[in-house]
Amino acid sequence: MAKKKHSTNYPEPTRLFFPEAEKSVEWLPMLLDAYAIADKTIHTSVEKELKKGRRLACAKGCNSCCTTHVTIPVYPLELAGIYWFVMEQLKGEAFGVIQQQLARFSPGAGCPFLLSGGCGIHPMRPLACRHFNVFDRPCSEGEDPFYTRRNDVLTPDEKGKEKALMAMLPYHGITERAEKREVIRKGLIHNTVKNMQEIEWVKLAQRMVAAG
Repeated sequence: MAKKKHSTNYPEPTRLFFPEAEKSVEWLPMLLDAYAIADKTIHTSVEKELKKGRRLACAKGCNSCCTTHVTIPVYPLELAGIYWFVMEQLKGEAFGVIQQQLARFSPGAGCPFLLSGGCGIHPMRPLACRHFNVFDRPCSEGEDPFYTRRNDVLTPDEKGKEKALMAMLPYHGITERAEKREVIRKGLIHNTVKNMQEIEWVKLAQRMVAAG
């Protein structure tokens, strides 16, 4: 009997482009390249699970992990990307709402970039957010499925993760392939990580106010 094929209808990701900004912001292309690598790898991993008949529980409007996770790592280049996106791409009401949330943010609270139940900086969300995908059923209120049902949480492809991180290394002055491999092998880039909850977001809020 022929094995049943499952339709996934899971759209192929495309690299983000900010043509004018990429000409003037030297590090922006490398961040967008890193995210493109990560998104493609994640897409492949998710597709494999969907073809097994699983269902992706994550969808627009679901923000459980945004409100419950308090250990979201952010690399320096990602932080620069968040600053740039907020200052240069956010407009109108979104700009004002996020400025207020950043100004009053305190550790332990939900992500300060939540906007109307969704991610206000979705194009620049960190790798940690991109990699976190849950299958089969949505998270219960306050649930972290990584601990409650680990098998329902996507295990990111390690080689894909490493390739994305390698794309970020020129930001730190590391451009030679051999040196990049060594930095990744030793896990040295992880020494640069900041916990999203521990970043002084009030400084970004102050910059937003100054920008008017």
